[in-house]
Amino acid sequence: MIKPKLKHLRHPLRTVGAAGRILSMYGEIRRLGDQGYRRYRLDPRYDLANVSEGFASRPAASPHDAEILERICAAYIRASERERSASDVYQPSDWWQQIRVAALGPVRRALAARDLSSLSRMYGNFFRDPCSTGLIGVPFGMKNAYFRQKIRDVYRRYSLAEALSAIDCWQARAPGRFQLHELAVPEIGNPFGVMIDGTLVCAGAAFQHDSAYRIIDCMGSGPATVAEIGGGFGAMAYYLLRDRAATTYIGFDLPESLALTAYYLMKSLPQLRFLLFGEAELSLHTLSSFDVVLMPIWEMESLATESVDIAFSSHAMSDISPKAMAAYLEIIARIVRGRFLYIGNARGAESICTLSTCKRQLFRLEEKHESSWSARSFKGGDAVECMFAPLPLRCRVAKVTMA
Repeated sequence: MIKPKLKHLRHPLRTVGAAGRILSMYGEIRRLGDQGYRRYRLDPRYDLANVSEGFASRPAASPHDAEILERICAAYIRASERERSASDVYQPSDWWQQIRVAALGPVRRALAARDLSSLSRMYGNFFRDPCSTGLIGVPFGMKNAYFRQKIRDVYRRYSLAEALSAIDCWQARAPGRFQLHELAVPEIGNPFGVMIDGTLVCAGAAFQHDSAYRIIDCMGSGPATVAEIGGGFGAMAYYLLRDRAATTYIGFDLPESLALTAYYLMKSLPQLRFLLFGEAELSLHTLSSFDVVLMPIWEMESLATESVDIAFSSHAMSDISPKAMAAYLEIIARIVRGRFLYIGNARGAESICTLSTCKRQLFRLEEKHESSWSARSFKGGDAVECMFAPLPLRCRVAKVTMA
């Protein structure tokens, strides 16, 4: 399954560890695929040909990319330079540092060198290119297995079961509200997934669409500002901006993730107005002038008090350090005037509750429950959903003083 390479001979112990992880992952994929087969084998949607069709390459022409990519490179270079001197609470996690070393070297070099040709090639195929490692729903290290000329049945069974389970969960959370075609995505980056009734359902699409509507349902009918911490490549933001007018979206993330988000959203929603890092100061005036604002994580500090209606983080704040968590929560409590929605593992939720509702009195916990995505998924999991309301600043100060 693993073909020896020169780097494996240079690092035999490291290779043994990687091989063990891949073999373990392969076993889990086989187990879950078998479990999905038992659940769905009588379902008319259960057809492995739907996976083959969904994984077929569909590269789209990418005209007029140069101007977009030039802006992205300039913002990335500024953010990368600034990251070196940013506080340690804004530095990448150990996991993301490993992703940078293992997979992101080529795209980071292209961004830094303003190599638009290489960048266009990678981003034009980003769903299948290593430049999206850590952000796309393919198990780490398994892209070759998924994108070979003919995908093996073990992977087809796993992918089909995962897709059907996600669709079922999505429909159960809002019975009759949405049609399957609403999960469709633009053919930007050569997307892949499972083709169900003529709709390409990408991995994670049902969850991202559901998250967008969790936010939309909290926003009312007027203009609103949403801040997302750790938005991946912009999948949730795409649905949010596509379906809800009068929305200002602010995405905070690491430089290479922001670069891919900028590409995806600028190509998918060209009618919107975008602000990238370094193009203007982050102020109330600029927020009123743009639809999409993409900034490195430390720029949260620049937002004005109570300038955001909804703050959202999905599986991005789960594993940050306690010091970083405390710093993030202080900022979120200051900038949010509406709600803070957290989705992630139970340990992260417990940390937020302890830090923000017990120690610092920053939020009031309005809702906490096991995520139905975990409960209904054939893969299981321990994700929870929490909705917090920030306490008024005057109450916060009084309670901290009394403590």
